[in-house]
Amino acid sequence: MNTIDIVLGIILIIAFFLGFRKGILRSLASLIGLVAGVYSAMFFSDYVRVYIEKWFNWSEDLTSIASFLITFFLIMFLFALLGRLLTKMADFAMMGIVNKLFGGVFNALKYAFLVSVVFMFVNASEDYRILSPEQRDDSILYTPVAAMAPAILPAIMKEVDDLNIELPEINTPLENETVKDSIE
Repeated sequence: MNTIDIVLGIILIIAFFLGFRKGILRSLASLIGLVAGVYSAMFFSDYVRVYIEKWFNWSEDLTSIASFLITFFLIMFLFALLGRLLTKMADFAMMGIVNKLFGGVFNALKYAFLVSVVFMFVNASEDYRILSPEQRDDSILYTPVAAMAPAILPAIMKEVDDLNIELPEINTPLENETVKDSIE
């Protein structure tokens, strides 16, 4: 056991206790709310922008940012409420400890995945090698944690490809004519 194991162990223990406190239902609701919030803000913030333009005399950029943030946080808030409601129902059904245990495990896995993504990017760069090969080999937790993102991300991308879902196109600022004109 070395320093890497101690740091990873502390991260995973803290993550477990945070997840235990929230429970699986709130943890899942917040994760789904985050994804749904980003998606909704990207594709539905124009509806909010119409109202902001009516009520305030703001610049177009400020209106766009405000409508994005309002949409994002509104969806996040709704999913947080849903998670709290489901948690109350689980507590009422005397499944509170199961909810909390699964919440701890889920949160520890989520944090391990995030650390794995960081390891993946750090290991991809020759200039920013933080850990020596000896440190990685001596670690008990490094190998399983570091292997998570490379194993999960390709599987997720394959599943998305297999669904044959056509994702909507997102206009980048450079595709906008006014932005193109101001750059040139």
